Amino acid sequence: MATPQLDVYFPDGSVQSYPLTDERVVVGTASRCLVVIDRPEIAPEHLLLSPRPDGVWVAVARGVTTPTLLDGEPFERGMVGWGRALTIGPVRLGLNDGTKVIKKAAGDGAKKEEKVSPVLLIAAAIIIPFALYTSFSPNHNNAPSRMGTDAPRLFDEPLVRPCPAADPALTRQSAEESTRVALSKAERMPFRMQDGIESVLYYTQAASCYTATGDAASAEQATRRAASLRNRLEDEYRAHRFRLERALEQSRTEDALFEVRMITAMVSHRRGPYRDALAALERQLTLRLDQAQAAQR
Repeated sequence: MATPQLDVYFPDGSVQSYPLTDERVVVGTASRCLVVIDRPEIAPEHLLLSPRPDGVWVAVARGVTTPTLLDGEPFERGMVGWGRALTIGPVRLGLNDGTKVIKKAAGDGAKKEEKVSPVLLIAAAIIIPFALYTSFSPNHNNAPSRMGTDAPRLFDEPLVRPCPAADPALTRQSAEESTRVALSKAERMPFRMQDGIESVLYYTQAASCYTATGDAASAEQATRRAASLRNRLEDEYRAHRFRLERALEQSRTEDALFEVRMITAMVSHRRGPYRDALAALERQLTLRLDQAQAAQR
């Protein structure tokens, strides 16, 4: 199978390619990133890339100095098809699905295929479909959308977080610190969904502290920010669950696995049957992909 890659085109004309083999690939200048681009236009953690069969899910970190462009327009997050390119200043990032590698490897594959024993091919044709059937028969089906497991809420109702400062003299300081932490976590949300959820909680906490100080304007602003971020997270949560159901119905295993992992990241702060069902479904989908890849060898 072809390995997708990120082709980085630098201003001096040089090109460097990075394989996109991980589920989540962070692009930035920090040494902890899987793709390190040492350019002043790039932030320490600038982009998050999640490869999928039909393209790459791209999320741009909030607060970056140099905007990311797609077709000359500012881009923040969404699916980008294979063959397209993102631009950050003078640096161009090409999304390569590895089709050239597939064509190059086709001849070698044909030669190896002649040496495969017919007995092994017949055995594979019988065993693999049987394994897939037993793994995904109704008795083994733990998909949340198919077993009626209710998805948990991302946030408790009502959403209340009191100010932690018992001393009135420290209430203002606590409000400002909560706002700072909330903003920082909101910027990290594209790279870790739980940071977005925690950001909502910190904004709610900041609103409580501002209210205690009598600063109604700041309290209202913090409340608005919490509500806006919460609505965005809940919209994404619904969208991922919808796409998971469609992927399962259409037997799009790779897409379903991606959605399962995205949903798991969003509900990792929850416990219960839905989390257990997601974990079981991830194991089943991973097994199906492994078996499909083995059949192609």
